[in-house]
Amino acid sequence: MHFIAVSLKFYGGHIMRAMLFASVASMIDLFNRDNIDILTDLGYEVTVCANFKEGSVYSKEQAKAFKEELISNGINVIDVPVPRSASDILGMVNTVRILRDEFMKNDYDILHCQSPIGGVLARIAAMPFRKNGLKVLYFAHGFHFYTGAPTANWLIYYNIEKLCAKITDVILTLNKEDYLRARKFFDSDIRYIPGAGIDVEEIYNTICNPMDMREEFGIDEDKKILLSVCELSERKNCLTMIKAFLAADRDDAVLVLCGIGEQMDMLKEYVKNNDAEDRIIFAGFRNDIIKMFKSSDMFIFTSKQEGLPVALMQAMACGLPVLCSDIRGNSDLMKDGYGGYMYAPYDVDGFAEGINKILDSDTSRTSAFNLKRIKKYDISAVNTVMENIYKELS
Repeated sequence: MHFIAVSLKFYGGHIMRAMLFASVASMIDLFNRDNIDILTDLGYEVTVCANFKEGSVYSKEQAKAFKEELISNGINVIDVPVPRSASDILGMVNTVRILRDEFMKNDYDILHCQSPIGGVLARIAAMPFRKNGLKVLYFAHGFHFYTGAPTANWLIYYNIEKLCAKITDVILTLNKEDYLRARKFFDSDIRYIPGAGIDVEEIYNTICNPMDMREEFGIDEDKKILLSVCELSERKNCLTMIKAFLAADRDDAVLVLCGIGEQMDMLKEYVKNNDAEDRIIFAGFRNDIIKMFKSSDMFIFTSKQEGLPVALMQAMACGLPVLCSDIRGNSDLMKDGYGGYMYAPYDVDGFAEGINKILDSDTSRTSAFNLKRIKKYDISAVNTVMENIYKELS
């Protein structure tokens, strides 16, 4: 994550160019910083395309600061108003037009795209330029069709992804279910990669004073802290978590939710109506999330749909016992009964039982298990895979 500029490589007078495309700026910042470094170190001129104005889990100020950081480090930036909804036809057409104009203006060697809508639009835009040597890489952060997904997801997303696979050179998957399904049904080169990766050593070496978090939020020393880190959205299913915490009826614990999202007001109202404002804390977006993990006693994650969740990986790397939903992605990382407990996404009673189990037991073995298990998802392993793929596509 250093954005060190190197000399650009020329082949036959051609500058090697790579585009990193995502629907929102936060996806580039959170999951692609190392990819920018790898491409730059390989001699590519890198262009980042994303929506820096809206749709992100970042504030406008954070997205602007990230954009300025990229530019100051010699990375080209194109602000593309990628729509978040498939019903925004004009927005989708405009996105394809902007990308095609850029592909016509500059000869690109690699397009690395991601996110369901953005990934489709980028690949459509790239179609005419593949005959000129443009290689297309799609990173699936979790297909929208999965075991238990609504029928509509299968009818729409599965068929779209199957068609787009024909105009994609490499599809990267980050969990076993997606990998096996894509290998079976998609006409493309399918690869498995162990997630977006986390810097395990950096997490291990992060030093914090647990009292800082307690003082900031007024949490008594004798209270256990249950932490959740996620977007406060319908997909993340935070209401189940809150209901489970209330059902566990622990007066020796507090629940802290880190994140923002469209359900924040609804969740706060629910907490208020249940007279739980002194036990459930909304911490908002945080830049010190590892310190928050290290100051907590348990991680809880009730999401309905995941690819391979970074927050869960971070929690495990911090040695926290985990309660999480038994879904694709989570099940790749967690082992039920060893690193914590897994329940169906809407199993309020199950999660409540899990809260009590963890709070009432010695979790030293659980912590040691998670610390050991997460090592194979270290960013160094991911970066090696990505560098080799970029070299293959060069």
